[in-house]
Amino acid sequence: MTFIQLLASLTPVISVMLFLVLLKMPASRAMPISMILTALAAVFVWQMDTTFLAASVVEGLLAAITPLTIIFGAVFLLNTLKYSGAMDTIRAGFTNISADARVQVIIICWLFGAFIEGSAGFGTPAAIGAPLLVLLGIPPVAAAVVALIADSASVSFGAIGLPVLFGMEQGLTSGGVNMAAAQIAEHGTSFADYAQFIAMHMTTIDMITGTLIPLVMVSILTGFFGRKKSFAEGLAIWKFAIFAGLAFTIPAFTINFLAGPEFPSVIGALIGMGIVIPLAKKGFLLPATPWNDFAENEGKQEKAATGEVKFSQLAAWTPYLIMAGLLVLSRVVAPFKAWLLSFNLKWTGLLGTSLGSGFKTLYAPGAFFVAVCILGFFLFKMNSKAIKDSVGVSLKSMIPTLISLGASVPMVKIFLNSGTNSAGLDSMPVALADALASSMGAVWAWVAPIVGIFGAFLSGSATFSNMMFSGLQFSVAENIGANPAVILALQGIGANAGNMMCVMNVVAAATVVGMAGRESEIIRKTMPVALSYALIAGTIATIWGGY
Repeated sequence: MTFIQLLASLTPVISVMLFLVLLKMPASRAMPISMILTALAAVFVWQMDTTFLAASVVEGLLAAITPLTIIFGAVFLLNTLKYSGAMDTIRAGFTNISADARVQVIIICWLFGAFIEGSAGFGTPAAIGAPLLVLLGIPPVAAAVVALIADSASVSFGAIGLPVLFGMEQGLTSGGVNMAAAQIAEHGTSFADYAQFIAMHMTTIDMITGTLIPLVMVSILTGFFGRKKSFAEGLAIWKFAIFAGLAFTIPAFTINFLAGPEFPSVIGALIGMGIVIPLAKKGFLLPATPWNDFAENEGKQEKAATGEVKFSQLAAWTPYLIMAGLLVLSRVVAPFKAWLLSFNLKWTGLLGTSLGSGFKTLYAPGAFFVAVCILGFFLFKMNSKAIKDSVGVSLKSMIPTLISLGASVPMVKIFLNSGTNSAGLDSMPVALADALASSMGAVWAWVAPIVGIFGAFLSGSATFSNMMFSGLQFSVAENIGANPAVILALQGIGANAGNMMCVMNVVAAATVVGMAGRESEIIRKTMPVALSYALIAGTIATIWGGY
């Protein structure tokens, strides 16, 4: 690869970092510029056919429909709770568990978020968890940051195990030949057996990395957003944070060992909540004085605005309970899943090319959000003004997000589809990863998770990152004499970490808390955590010796 080609393949990363992170542009401005620069690099350096490039843009616009509906649904539900008065009940319920914001963050984002991740995946946990934190008086940017950081270890098993079961299988299959056939035969009769073996390595590493995430979350909460800017105030509940971390990672490890990678996040989170919530109520391992001392005034104003509690806890939580139930049933109950999938929209042969796209209208979580909001209108007996306000405010808040995702998803599609070119080059991500593999094989235990981050950062999906790079990771492992399962586990862990900082998830989290335009601030907080998470995993793999 020439230097110009290397620079061109890095265009999406460099442009996003420059405009979004360094120059602090809002995503609604940074992403259209980044998309244009990526398109120019694809045409003039990669010699990508202009018709195929245009079709990639159309494919991206159609693919953006799903995350946009999820984001709108999450904002809509938040506003439905707000204008109905149900948020006061929810806030009071969490305050009864603990008035400590650090505890609330761990329960909502780490445990409840893991349940949502295991049920639905695709950025849904942050879209649900971050607004809940805002309801409790946590500053919006802080809520977005900790919700994104929390959505990490559970991603390995998100959406009923898709990142491992589907993403890695697709990534290891080329031309109908599975390059891991020998390993599959060694560990069972199907890829699911080998996926369970890979996931065992992931959960083993996450017994350290994942368990530390709750402590990292609360330290960032107090260190960056607390009035005293004190990391020590977060570290003060290290016993409870580590306990809450283990309350998820140990059950997740056990479930994967016993039953495979479909349900460790769902069941692990339920077990974790069942253990942690009752003990948190009793103050187990917690300081005598709760912490809720934020630098910004948003939290104090939100708490001061708390009105009369008009609903029972069960009534106020009913939309979320139904939402969680629908997510699980739609992924587990085959007839229900098949019925929902029968309503898909499909577009094929875009602009005369082989590209296509689809929208799972009723299967996508956005449809469930809207359904429970409509139910909320009746459940909470909302008047016409409250309904109008909840819909209007939700639609208005989507304008910057529409622009941001309308540019970022097409940019990713151009990047991924660049393999169709007249220069005889692999696609940009594959060429870039190949260049890394040829020059950094000796330290691949540290590079492998960074490749996973790279894939998730741009594609917005751990599943897609695994699809892109599992084949490459497997080949590198064989070339350097490493255990392929360990390298694939590091790929998966990196893809999990990439969820914290990927553009689509950050835009979604910023939107649902009403902070569209402050995406750069969020990424600057989550990026160091994501990189540290990946590098620690690589270090553990090296010390462990499986590498």
